[in-house]
Amino acid sequence: MQYLFVILLTALLRPLPLAAQPPGFSADPRTVHPPGITGRWINEFYFARTGQAPRLFWQIVEFAPDGRTEHSYFSLDPTSAPSTPYTSIVSTWQAGLFVDPQANKGILSVIRLKPSEQINYDATRNQFQHIRGNFGAQFRRYTLSSDGTQLTLSELVVLEVPGNIIISFPATARDMIFRRVVELPSAVSPISWAQLKQQY
Repeated sequence: MQYLFVILLTALLRPLPLAAQPPGFSADPRTVHPPGITGRWINEFYFARTGQAPRLFWQIVEFAPDGRTEHSYFSLDPTSAPSTPYTSIVSTWQAGLFVDPQANKGILSVIRLKPSEQINYDATRNQFQHIRGNFGAQFRRYTLSSDGTQLTLSELVVLEVPGNIIISFPATARDMIFRRVVELPSAVSPISWAQLKQQY
C-alpha cells in the first residue's frame, strides 16, 4: 500500500508537459532574465499623426539583469547626439512561455512586462511628468537571432483580462526588429587624482 502511495505521489509531483499546462504565462524555469536578452536594443519606426506625413522615430528598450526595464521613445536619433526621450516607461520584466487558450495556437516565447511608471517630457515647458500606478501586465512575443545581435519583439499586447481571463495573442500584432546597442569602450583611460599627481 505504501509503495502504491509513493508511485502516485511521484506522478502528481512530476511537471506537466507544456501541451498539458493550463493556458497563460509561466516564467522560464531556466532563467526569467536570460543573459542573451539583457542589454540595450534600438528600433527605428515611422509614425503618422492625424493629418501629418509619417515621421521617423526611435525606441530603445533596456533589459537589466535585475528584472528592471526602461522603454524610451525619441523624436531625434539618440545614437547620433544626446537626446531626451519624449516618453519612458519603467517596468519589471521576465521571460517565459505563454500557452494559448486556443489549443491549435500552441505555445509562444514571450516577455511579460509590468509597468510601474510612465515619464513624459514636455519640451515647451522643459519639465517631466511622472505617472505612477499599478498598471496591468503586458506581453511581447520575442525571438533572438542566433548571433545575439537582433531581437524581434511584437507590439505590446494584453493577454490577462481582469477576472483572471486568459485571451489569445492577436494575429494583428506587428513584429519589430531591434538591434543590439553595443557600448564602445572609451578611448580615455580612467585615472585617479593620486596617479595624476605622480605624473606631474
